[in-house]
Amino acid sequence: MNLGWPVVPCFPSSANPHPISLVRLSVRSVHSAFNRALLAAIPLEVVNFWVIGYPAAMHPVSHLSQNPAVALQWYVIHLGGIIVSDHSVYLREHAALDSIVFFIAGYTSSAILLLAILWLAGLVRRTLRKLSSPLKQAA
Repeated sequence: MNLGWPVVPCFPSSANPHPISLVRLSVRSVHSAFNRALLAAIPLEVVNFWVIGYPAAMHPVSHLSQNPAVALQWYVIHLGGIIVSDHSVYLREHAALDSIVFFIAGYTSSAILLLAILWLAGLVRRTLRKLSSPLKQAA
C-alpha cells in the first residue's frame, strides 16, 4: 500500500529478508533541507563576515560590529575559528589564512544553525498537520 511516499525497490538483506519490497525514501527531503541550508548560509556569512566584520576592530563598511548583541552573535558563530586561531601561532601571524579559517568556521556554523531551524520548522509543520487532521474520537 503506497501512502504517497516516494518508494524505492529494496533487495534482500539480513535486515530485510523479503525478496523485493518497497521502502519509504525520506533521504530526498534530508538532502533538500541540507542543500537549502548550505545555500542560504552563503549570503548570511558574506554579510556577517564582510559587512559586519570582526567586532574587536574598526570596520570600514559598517559600525554594526560595535553593537554588543551583534558582536556576541559574531563571536558565537565564529567560535570554532577563534579556537583554532588561538591555538595556532602560524594562523595568528598570517591574517589571510586566519580570515579563511574564520569564514569557513562561520559558514559551517551558519549552515548547521539553518539546518537545525529547517528541521525544527518541519517538525512543527508535521505536528500541526497531524493535530489539525480530522480524527474521530472513540468515546
